[in-house]
Amino acid sequence: MLRVTQTKNTLLDGASMAGELYTTPKDCEDFFESIEKPTTVIAAPRSTFIRAGVLTTVRGSAYMEYGNTKVMAIVAPPRELVRSSVRRVSMGVINCYVNFAAFASDELEVVPEREKHLSSMLTKALQPLVCRNEFLNFQLDIRVLILDDDGCLLSTAINCCGVALIECGISTYDLITASTACIYRDYVFVNPSAKVEELLWQHRGGNALLGSSGSQVKGGPVQEHGLLINASMDTFEQLAQCQQCGYLKPETYVKLLDYTLEINRSLRELIKRVLTERVQEQHKLDMRERDEDRLEDERLAAIIERLQQQGLNEFIMSNIKEDPHTAK
Repeated sequence: MLRVTQTKNTLLDGASMAGELYTTPKDCEDFFESIEKPTTVIAAPRSTFIRAGVLTTVRGSAYMEYGNTKVMAIVAPPRELVRSSVRRVSMGVINCYVNFAAFASDELEVVPEREKHLSSMLTKALQPLVCRNEFLNFQLDIRVLILDDDGCLLSTAINCCGVALIECGISTYDLITASTACIYRDYVFVNPSAKVEELLWQHRGGNALLGSSGSQVKGGPVQEHGLLINASMDTFEQLAQCQQCGYLKPETYVKLLDYTLEINRSLRELIKRVLTERVQEQHKLDMRERDEDRLEDERLAAIIERLQQQGLNEFIMSNIKEDPHTAK
């Protein structure tokens, strides 16, 4: 007889709330009835804001708001592996570091574990994206700062890092986009909030709600509940990462996968537009700097020409202005 037990998973431990909203199945039932349930599934991204090059002190940076989830990513140029840990590798090494801002989470005791887990998952998602064969024996450090967490945290971090890598000039095989979808009590939540993710964590592993029509009885079937995070590269029709948590039937898994791929395609067009505008903005800045340098070169050339025509002493005397108070 198969026995399902609940295990901790930091991907679903995503709520940043001041206190426990529900500690018993009855509390969970009350909370589930209070939230807005989707009547139809709309495979579209949240309200999204992306900005590349937000920091001038680093070469590659990006900031992304995905609804109320706010993330900043920083990418430094590749640097040589430390001699004490150097080893002959066939491809470059990617190191991802995820950190929560001090005000981003109220559950401080679980923050180190979440940071470690998110860093590992982010590294796995970005490894197929970067052309690591171009910087052998070098390492690429990617740092992510979580400013606010309202669900879809890992997928938002993947999208933000993809933009930061392009801004830094790191060679990649494609643009990467990621999104999240979940199912709970036959309701499909696209881009679930932190509260919905917390709801999945509190009652995953076959613990159905009290009073629900599909509640689990001893020896009965396990109710479907789970979350899917999908990162894809559409040009090659490849999945960089596909993370599942919970129990999903094969047909449900395929349905959630289709929803996330549709969202990824929409995000890809948005990111392409943001990067295009960034290139145009940088081109205008380069042209302005070029014009300023040209004017400065012309001014210096005129000064040198005057110096050659007048001689050094006459040129110095012509540029000395008489003090009116001394003249009197």
